[in-house]
Amino acid sequence: MKLESAGGLEFGSDRGYVRPSSSGGLVLRRAAVGALSRVDAVAFDCDGVLIDARKSYDETIRVVVERMVEGFSGTGLTLTKAAPALISMVRRTGGFNSDWDTSYALTLFSVVALDGEPKSRARALGALREIASSFGSAPRARGKEAVDSFLEERFPSLKGRLDGAREYLGYPTAPPEGRLTTAFDELYFGGELFRKIHGFPASKPRAKGLIELERPLVSIGTLDSLVKSLGGHRLALVTGRPRVGTEYSLGEKVMGYFDGRASMFIGDADIDLSLRRRYDAYRKPSPDALVRAKDTLSSETILYVGDSAEDLRMAKGARSRGLRGYLFAGVYETSAMRSDQARFFRREEADMVIQSVNRVPSGLLLAKNGAGARR
Repeated sequence: MKLESAGGLEFGSDRGYVRPSSSGGLVLRRAAVGALSRVDAVAFDCDGVLIDARKSYDETIRVVVERMVEGFSGTGLTLTKAAPALISMVRRTGGFNSDWDTSYALTLFSVVALDGEPKSRARALGALREIASSFGSAPRARGKEAVDSFLEERFPSLKGRLDGAREYLGYPTAPPEGRLTTAFDELYFGGELFRKIHGFPASKPRAKGLIELERPLVSIGTLDSLVKSLGGHRLALVTGRPRVGTEYSLGEKVMGYFDGRASMFIGDADIDLSLRRRYDAYRKPSPDALVRAKDTLSSETILYVGDSAEDLRMAKGARSRGLRGYLFAGVYETSAMRSDQARFFRREEADMVIQSVNRVPSGLLLAKNGAGARR
């Protein structure tokens, strides 16, 4: 099909998307080009967008699941190669922004996979993949409740075994009472940050946390470009991480680009339990934190940049309420299955699909040029 060129965009029948004529890793939804040209504020998720958490949060999930499974069942299950895909299967349901929830899900799925006659490692992993794939094949409600409902429906005969595992995990009780949450936070934060956050020492006070392996994905140049194009510091963070962990990994300079009043660190409610009731309304995929950011910034059109199904559902959730001016950009740079994630965002009609967060300024500029060329 012949393509109509306009302002560096190729307008063709690419399933409703247009792309720059000279660059990859970026497509815009054709019907959203006009709206993208009017974006006046940008909000960001953190993990997988601003921060590469594959060696920190994702690795923490793997190690904690292995420890919980062996501690409860006495059976070792090595997930080194399988974990990235398993985590992606759970997250694509749209209800798992909390990595505590993801750890809980994969631990119970592993208990089911290991049930019955002794299994070889290959058979156990195969069974685990089947369970996780089945769970991930449909949108799911928030976290723990979705896991429990799925297991009750699919494996009613294992209720006693699963109840025993739940008692062992102590989830969702926070540290120090919860075995799963304590193991997770000690491993992720390390001794020093764990004590700072929770107010009591970790079991290994001098241990370094996997948070040390995180690295920023966003460049200062990208943030400067956005500040210039938006006419000021009209950027916000809307993330499931706690503030202390976000500041630790991004650093003071990067944090200075974001409006603190408009930002929301939902993970703070897992540290300060007095926040839980108020913050429950903001937990992803609820759009309330994004609505709050848009209102605080007095934005007419805000773009939310995320890497997961629940991030996409936030923007869609705002629109489903009849609210206008909510757009979504899907990032797939750190996905374990990049091509699948990019296709998922296009299938779900994300307004922008980008390999890296650093393509956001280019996407907005191309939208402005394309919209102007087409008028």
